[in-house]
Amino acid sequence: MGMGGGWGRGREWGAPPPGQMPSLPPPKPGALRVVASTDDDRGLDAAISFRFARAPYMTVVDIVRGEVASVQSVPNALAGGMRGVGVAVGQWLISIGAKAVLAPHLGPNIQMVLSSAGIRAYPARPGTRVIDALRGAGLVK
Repeated sequence: MGMGGGWGRGREWGAPPPGQMPSLPPPKPGALRVVASTDDDRGLDAAISFRFARAPYMTVVDIVRGEVASVQSVPNALAGGMRGVGVAVGQWLISIGAKAVLAPHLGPNIQMVLSSAGIRAYPARPGTRVIDALRGAGLVK
């Protein structure tokens, strides 16, 4: 068809539809999956965002025996949603096997979802690098 009218609907092949977060494989056995809300996609050097559910990126870190095993930055497709963003992000966190989050502040809806799922929240100051927030929380050496 050309000019954006084809089957791809303007997305990369295999990319999730707009407003939907990608599915990620579960963490390996024994790994602790921690998700940080970040302003950019620089992995462990990404800056913690001042907001959580509406942050531009989610940085997913798997930790094994106090060492970083893997890092992946994911664009937050839910950030621009009208309502229920906190609950939707919370459901995504559960679906990917997150056990902890790094955040400066959590709204009441996402706090309720995380609490009921047993996902622990560690405070992190906005602008702090992810690796420094992980060290500050005692999650990595």
